[in-house]
Amino acid sequence: MTTSRPSRSVLARRWRHTLALAAASLSIWAAPGAQAGITCRPATPLEAATWVSPLAKPGVISPRDGTCFATGYTVVGTDGVRMTANVFLPAGANQPGRKFPGVVFISSWAAADFFEYLGQQQRLAQEGYVAMAYTARGFYLSEGTVGVAGPQDVSDVSSAINWMLTNTPADVNNIGASGISYGAGLSLLAAAADTRIKAVTALSGWGTLMDQLYGQDTPNPTWANILFLSGAVTGRLDPIVGEYSAAIQNPDTPKSKIDEIRAWGAERSPSTFVAALNQRKVPIFISKNMQDDMFQSASSLSLFSQLTGPKKFLLNPGIHGMTELPGATLGLDNYPMDQARRWMNRFLKGEQNGIDQGAKLDWQVKFSTRRETLSNWPAPELKNTTYHLSPRGAFYWDIWCFCFRGHHGGISTAKNTKAGSDAMSNLLDTTATTGLIPILSTTGESIGLPVLNYMPSVAWNHGIRYEGPALSKTLQIRGIPQIKLRVTPSQSRGMVVAYLYDVNPLGFATLITHGARAVHWATPRKTIDFPIDLATTAYDLPAGHHIGIVLDTADSLYGAPVRFGEAFSMNVEFSSATSSTLVLPTR
Repeated sequence: MTTSRPSRSVLARRWRHTLALAAASLSIWAAPGAQAGITCRPATPLEAATWVSPLAKPGVISPRDGTCFATGYTVVGTDGVRMTANVFLPAGANQPGRKFPGVVFISSWAAADFFEYLGQQQRLAQEGYVAMAYTARGFYLSEGTVGVAGPQDVSDVSSAINWMLTNTPADVNNIGASGISYGAGLSLLAAAADTRIKAVTALSGWGTLMDQLYGQDTPNPTWANILFLSGAVTGRLDPIVGEYSAAIQNPDTPKSKIDEIRAWGAERSPSTFVAALNQRKVPIFISKNMQDDMFQSASSLSLFSQLTGPKKFLLNPGIHGMTELPGATLGLDNYPMDQARRWMNRFLKGEQNGIDQGAKLDWQVKFSTRRETLSNWPAPELKNTTYHLSPRGAFYWDIWCFCFRGHHGGISTAKNTKAGSDAMSNLLDTTATTGLIPILSTTGESIGLPVLNYMPSVAWNHGIRYEGPALSKTLQIRGIPQIKLRVTPSQSRGMVVAYLYDVNPLGFATLITHGARAVHWATPRKTIDFPIDLATTAYDLPAGHHIGIVLDTADSLYGAPVRFGEAFSMNVEFSSATSSTLVLPTR
């Protein structure tokens, strides 16, 4: 992927915010009853005897571990917007002259400082950190409007660092930024803009925003609507959020508007600012979840591949933000949050704990508890295995085998030599699906409940299925599978949804991964190349089973590129000269 350079207007806006930060002495406002500079008092004998948690006694030093939780503070942005904040202080924070590494946690979309990171903040404080959190502008009691990680939102991270450095014994030379989802994206964007940020842990974030909102020219209405509604309920959205959300889901939106949204998204994409991150070689830890259909992993992997500083990538089971929250909110032992804390220990405290050494990718295999590593991304341990699809042909009864022919096409490592055209229409959907109940089905996947299908049930005229021979040994699929089709759309717009299956000898299939691509401005009846990247996966397809692919034209996860009731068909083309293929990254 080629990273585009920020436009002059983007650079100009970021430069103006940098100057504003330098000119504004320190943007700090204390809540009523609070004071600049946080002090905590010892617990009284009665408080010590009845002690439960620092959260129950703000401003009181814990008699158990010496930490202190303080809340009711406000960080002020460079434009005067006030944002709520809290902080956990480590033992010894009241001692004059002592300095501690500091971490700023930025709230997720529709989340707040008063609950999201309290567990992780406390654990960091117990390990000797100043750990503050603030609620991003526009959400809950924080003033302003939600700018979707725009320049002012990025500037707010620097204002939060100013607040922490002025009011706590945080060490300016050891500052980290961390967050989940919205906070992850802002952490990366802030690290590109503020040289005081020495390390980043970004969990369930994004690399290129438009890849998530409109990946492969296909909207994601389920998650887009969840984002919009949750933002509207818990905050004050910039009107452009609703405008753009509606535009990407409207099949009649002109290309000029889509290009406008792409430019808006580029300004909010860490991948746009890779050069700034690499210039300082910022140590970056990224954690993603395999069933995260809001922010799929490919965008973050693309960003990760371009980073030249210390880096680490985790892939875990779970939907968006699901895996991290028990560790973030409750402080429970939790693999991604525990590894994120080790990352901060390495780069803010100087611990030689080995997390930055050796393999850079750490992935959990789907439907197992086994984790394995890859040295880097792209991974030299992986190879691309190409399988060729062959057409299903006409549907007929073959008396010689007492079976039907033409009900499905083939998958083989041998190149296809047959000519043909497999057609499907959007009149009806097929039994292939990413889940009967959006989000609930993928949540089930993350705890070991697969999405199943019966391959012969795929309707012949509304979808196409391809199946290969039984495998002689386990096939270890790792990474981003790709289906490269030659397609003839019946009109200017249409869509293909692709499903990759593990099919057992009886035809029952387990969904491995999926993807979709839409076309909006094609020439009708002109054959085009049509590659579809599937969601990142790590899956073991056992011996005796075989690879299955289903192609159809609709899925609840992916937004249709046509109006309701508008018909289209997509033909997959085959010839001896050109072939549609499945490319599997395998170990």
